Amino acid sequence: MKILCLYNNPCAKELFDWLYEQGNETVLCSERFDANWCLSQQFDLAVSYTYRYILNREQIEALNRNVVNLHNSYLPWNRGADPNIWSLIDGTPRGVSLHYVDERLDKGNIIAQKFVMDSNDETFESSYQNLDQAAKELFKEAFRFYLYWREMQKVAVGKGSYHSTKDGMEIKKNIASYDMKVSDFRRGGVILLNKLSCEKAAAA
Repeated sequence: MKILCLYNNPCAKELFDWLYEQGNETVLCSERFDANWCLSQQFDLAVSYTYRYILNREQIEALNRNVVNLHNSYLPWNRGADPNIWSLIDGTPRGVSLHYVDERLDKGNIIAQKFVMDSNDETFESSYQNLDQAAKELFKEAFRFYLYWREMQKVAVGKGSYHSTKDGMEIKKNIASYDMKVSDFRRGGVILLNKLSCEKAAAA
């Protein structure tokens, strides 16, 4: 297969190298791209992992709507930015998901997902690495059944949660280092979250 590999974080290259090793032609892209370019390339599949740009209808159509995304959350929880941080702070279901991409942010039908547990001994860095490895393992397991993805897909159940990049900016101000233990952050995190909730309510 000819696969378009969309990414921004270098950690995604390990997965795309694996796809190449499986005998696929891989084209790596970390920038915005044009729908007409996609049509000319005739990709069989597009895989997004850590890609920062939202695909529009024209791009998705040019890829024959065969675009999947790896998201480091247990969807529908923690759609949007910083899913690792928010799952740790909010105590929401934590995991990784492989889903189809449509015009809605992180709301496409789910192909496969798994839970990933955390512990108070973890740092923000180690917790991110755990999700990263779990996401790659999930994809590799699911890729064996690529021919059945359309039949495997399902709609996420429940409202879940969403956080924007702006939401995460306030939280990150209180993370001194990504080597900081999650348990240390949680001690002061409740006060911070209550403050942010009050500010949102006042602005509404």
